[in-house]
Amino acid sequence: MPALQIRDLPQGLYDELKLRAEREHRSLAQQATVAIEEHLRMVPPAEQPARQLTEEEERQARIAKRKAIFARIDAMPKAEIPEDFPTPEEIIRELRDSR
Repeated sequence: MPALQIRDLPQGLYDELKLRAEREHRSLAQQATVAIEEHLRMVPPAEQPARQLTEEEERQARIAKRKAIFARIDAMPKAEIPEDFPTPEEIIRELRDSR
């Protein structure tokens, strides 16, 4: 079964979810599932407002952030690796053989 993690959940929303879970004798995960199911039943997918532009803007922001990170990495000085340094395969083999 898929899992869902919610980051930066506002404290008030968490407290309300916890209170409802306690009233219904459910875990937080069960109550969150019920809340999502109820919300999705309220508005059929065809009637939901289109959010493609917002999602596209978010996607573009993630791409720009990634590009900025890669640019910072590219600007870093290159590491000098000695010629006698083991290859990744040799390191993995050594670790496996040491078990």
